[in-house]
This record gives sequence, C-alpha cells and structure tokens, in this order.
Amino acid sequence: MRTVVVALGLVLIAAVARAQTAEKLDVYEYGVYASSPRVAVGRSQQGIVRYQASRIELVEATRTVVAQIGGQFGFRYRLTGRPIGAGVPLTIVTRFPAPGIFAPNGSVPFVRDVDTVTATLGGSNFLTWPFERRSDLVPGIWTIEIWQGTKKLTEQKFNVILPPVA
Repeated sequence: MRTVVVALGLVLIAAVARAQTAEKLDVYEYGVYASSPRVAVGRSQQGIVRYQASRIELVEATRTVVAQIGGQFGFRYRLTGRPIGAGVPLTIVTRFPAPGIFAPNGSVPFVRDVDTVTATLGGSNFLTWPFERRSDLVPGIWTIEIWQGTKKLTEQKFNVILPPVA
C-alpha cells in the first residue's frame, strides 16, 4: 500500500511539474530601459547582484546600446503555458565579449555568468542588465539566453558600444 501511495505522489509531482512548463517564450520589447526603485534580491554564480524593480520603462527600442554608468538594457518577454500565473524556474546565461567583466570586488574577468530566476506564466516578465561599474563598460556583442532545463527558449543579442569621445 505504501508503494502505491509513493507512486501516486510521484505521478502527481510529475503532473504539476509538467503543468508548470513554458510552452513558448515571446520577446515583445527590447532596448534601453529606466527602472525604479530597485531592490537587491540575489546574486548570480559569479556574484553579480540581481535586482527587482517595481517599475520599468522602455526609453529606446534598439539592439545597439551605448555603455554608460547608470544605463541599462534588456527585454520584456511573455511565457505561455499552464497554469496562468504559475512561477517557472528559468536559467539565465549571459555571455560577455572578451576580455569580460568583473564581479564586485573581483580581480579576474569572466565572459559567462549564470543565474536562476522565476518567471510568471502568462505575465509580463523582463530581464535587464544595468551598467553599474566602469568594468561593466565592455564593447561588443552581449548575448542573453533563457533556458528551461535543457531547452533554450530564447537568445537575445545586443551590440554594446562605447560613447563617442567629446
């Protein structure tokens, strides 16, 4: 009897996990953003602080981003799947151009970072990268990937350029 209960429990857990799977990810906005207020909510594998913002606003729709302290870029996306409103764990992989960026208090640059976030099925989700330190101002192609398990849901590329010299 105990084996049947455990087996039934595993079937229910598998059904719930399958029910909270994103069927599709649609990127519907991208570019340069402004947000406020921001609250630190965690750190990535490399120690980059992850923020949550209560308000975010598109400043310019572009894939070419001028690297400047205080600026941020990224995209908004919507996940389709069931049940609407459920949280889905996603893995964010960010690839930086060489020579890479530094973590706060880091002494060695890196070109890849990984983080885990929870996105909402059916809701508006966003992912932005803030330029906070001088070491973040690395020109080249920045790539942001979103994965669910072993399935890549999207890959977004941005061309980060340095501001013109005055």
